[in-house]
Amino acid sequence: MLKHFAACLLGLAALFAALTPATAEKRVALVIGNAAYQHVPPLRNPSNDATDIAAKLRGLGFDVVEGIDLQKRDMEKRVRAFAEALNGADVGLFYYAGHGLQVDQKNYLAPVDAELRAESDLDFEAVELDLVLKQMLRSAGTSLVFLDACRDNPLAQKLAQSSRSLNVGRGLARVEAASSMMIVYSAEPNKVALDGTGRNSPFTEALLRHIGEEGESISDMMIEVRNDVLKATGHQQQPNESTQLTGQFFFKPAPHQAAAKSPSTDAEIASLRQEIARLQADQGALLKSQQEQLALLQKKLAEETKPAEAASPQSGTDSRVIAVEPAGSSTNDEPAVASVPSPSQPTNAATPEEATKLAAAESKGAEEATPEAAKTTEAPLPQGASRQELAQDMLAELKRIGCYFGRIDGNWGARSQLALERFNRHASLELPLDEPQQSSLDALKGWKGPHCPIEKAVPPRFKQRPVVGPKKEAPPRKAVRAGPPKPPPVQALQPRPRPQNQVRPPPRPQDHVGDEQRELQRAFPSSAWPGQ
Repeated sequence: MLKHFAACLLGLAALFAALTPATAEKRVALVIGNAAYQHVPPLRNPSNDATDIAAKLRGLGFDVVEGIDLQKRDMEKRVRAFAEALNGADVGLFYYAGHGLQVDQKNYLAPVDAELRAESDLDFEAVELDLVLKQMLRSAGTSLVFLDACRDNPLAQKLAQSSRSLNVGRGLARVEAASSMMIVYSAEPNKVALDGTGRNSPFTEALLRHIGEEGESISDMMIEVRNDVLKATGHQQQPNESTQLTGQFFFKPAPHQAAAKSPSTDAEIASLRQEIARLQADQGALLKSQQEQLALLQKKLAEETKPAEAASPQSGTDSRVIAVEPAGSSTNDEPAVASVPSPSQPTNAATPEEATKLAAAESKGAEEATPEAAKTTEAPLPQGASRQELAQDMLAELKRIGCYFGRIDGNWGARSQLALERFNRHASLELPLDEPQQSSLDALKGWKGPHCPIEKAVPPRFKQRPVVGPKKEAPPRKAVRAGPPKPPPVQALQPRPRPQNQVRPPPRPQDHVGDEQRELQRAFPSSAWPGQ
């Protein structure tokens, strides 16, 4: 009876979990609407837009930090409160409606008290969009940004007239989204959005209509929003987005879509590494904001890889449905034969720690290749390329950067892996070492930084040549004990002298008939032969 009762309780709990909206994850939103501008004509919709969006998000399980008609100091306070609430959040969302402007390819949000008359006013009168994006990259797992700030801005016009050295553009500049982020603009880059004639702007009205639809992913939602805005504005305004999401996100997932998945998936981590490699490869030309973004991405990668390695498949759940393909790796490495560098060649071979790893890998060799290791799935290759060609290209790039001094033969073994590990340590990257991959080759080709530093350490497995010094005297030889006496050498026999008075006998008569003639005579007896 107790067993049946327990089974019923478990069934009810599972049914309740399936029917409950997937709000177990932590969702945080910052919603700001600025309409009552003091130094330019006020706007009609932003305050209504922000109020309606905040109410909608609360119904979808978001903790909302809201602000209407904020001055600069109040906007900064809301951003700070948003950053504190994002601590440990699975989803972070930022919605802004009001005036925005782009200056030198940077986007700024205008508080209601903004008055832009000179270039220096941007730092004291406006809020840079990157300030908000940095807070989201620091804490949130999935980041969503909606900007209804592409209106025709008189503040930007005044700034352009007073500072001709600045590049002040129309609307907002396109910002490339970082990993696990989507940025949505109410209009295309460098174009302005319309206010509309109703309570909300055309973009926000379409967003409110589709954001709460059950079972619709954010990608499908944006298709519906884009079509509605095009229809409402007579094809004069088209929303645009920049996305680096690694899976489908649902504002209101259907019951069967609330599948459990760890926040740190393999696809997200791979995307983070790719974004870090892209920024690190071009670090010589990074702006200050991009350098800060790179540091935040590296910190986020370090935080997400720790729980991903330690968590079990039954660990915490959230509402995202992520389609992940297994990241393959190959372990059938062949042992590499090391060579001692010549005196004329710079000694960049290995540190003692690397040499220990290399010696261990070479000693194991191919004997440790197990059937389980051979079953691992290899990473996909570019079309028309082989694994050996990819390894040759990577070794050539590693040699160009100064991290590899061996022979380029396409053999990806222990020495090749140590060279790539040295590059990872030098560039603060985490490129996979098990096998050559196209993403690793792209990161090496795009590297614009300094070469690997020359390391003076020599692998301990290679013994140093002895130092040439003064020649030591050889120790005296031990006396050899004498054996039995050797016999005298045998003298050659001398011919016996012949007496002088002895007469030599006459020579014998020569036999004129030789053996060959005798054979011919026997063969032809009827012929006449000499001497017969």
